[in-house]
Amino acid sequence: MSRRRLLIGGGAALFVLAGCGGEDGGEAPAATGGSGPWEFTDDRGKKATRESRPTKIVAQLSAAATLWDLGIRPVGTWGDTKDMTARKGNVDTDAVTWVGQTWGDFNIEKLASLTPDLLVAPMQTKDQLWYVPEDAVAKIEPLCPTVGINQFEVPVDKVISRFAELATSLGADLNASAVTSAKTEFEAAGTALGEAVKAKPGLRVAFVSGTKENLYLGNAKIFSDLAYLQNLGVNFVQPTVPANEPHWEVLSWEQAGKYPIDVLLYDSRNPSYFTTDLSRYPTVANLPAVKANQAISWNPETPSTWAAFGAAMRDLTGKLSACKTVA
Repeated sequence: MSRRRLLIGGGAALFVLAGCGGEDGGEAPAATGGSGPWEFTDDRGKKATRESRPTKIVAQLSAAATLWDLGIRPVGTWGDTKDMTARKGNVDTDAVTWVGQTWGDFNIEKLASLTPDLLVAPMQTKDQLWYVPEDAVAKIEPLCPTVGINQFEVPVDKVISRFAELATSLGADLNASAVTSAKTEFEAAGTALGEAVKAKPGLRVAFVSGTKENLYLGNAKIFSDLAYLQNLGVNFVQPTVPANEPHWEVLSWEQAGKYPIDVLLYDSRNPSYFTTDLSRYPTVANLPAVKANQAISWNPETPSTWAAFGAAMRDLTGKLSACKTVA
């Protein structure tokens, strides 16, 4: 398993970005009806077509959560179900049929039983549908068209906008008050975060994750959530990454102090390396950011919706405002 797949594909391991759901669990208005030919060109440049607007949609969990907040209710989903509360958004996981629940698990027969009109997935690497095994793609195409939305080197606001375009084509009402309010609050949260980091010049931030063997330093420009934060002015440390696997710099735990870091955003899915197991990882315990209590939990699978990401930014703004340069 490649480092990239381990970190952005392994359900029990690591990955950054994703999904959706309203901050308060509220429901977006359901999509309106409609008929006539339908088409949508996805981020692979591939045109999906149907004789009428798709109604039976199957979407990877993070994509399902995004569509859900925009008023589209998939009938099926797939993705990692372990500790999924933080990434499922508002999806009623009991009301959808699961066609896969771990990395590499995708049940073509169960998908076929849903007689789907469309399959939707984000893409974390070029032209690869998230959580869909490569050998399954050729089996899906005869069942229904597929749509891939790129999240690689695309900031999350652009990702949400692309999903909004897709949702609109599927009949969603983006002028509904729940949707417009969420977008307005998202934009306000972004402005506030930008002002907060502007008031902290020189503050160096790093997103980190870990396994027992290694410390992983995230490349902000690759991941949609971090890329958006970077666009707002968050000063992320730039790791040294291989061209063929640009998501992370892989370090030994002994190299934890390689870069001067004032604030650690640590992966909320495996926090022990940066919180409770510090006696086992003394190089982390001795980092200036950790000593200054400037290690902040960050959910790299924060749902890619205006409501969910807006809430995440408001929380981060408050925490960053209390940080100072220490490295």
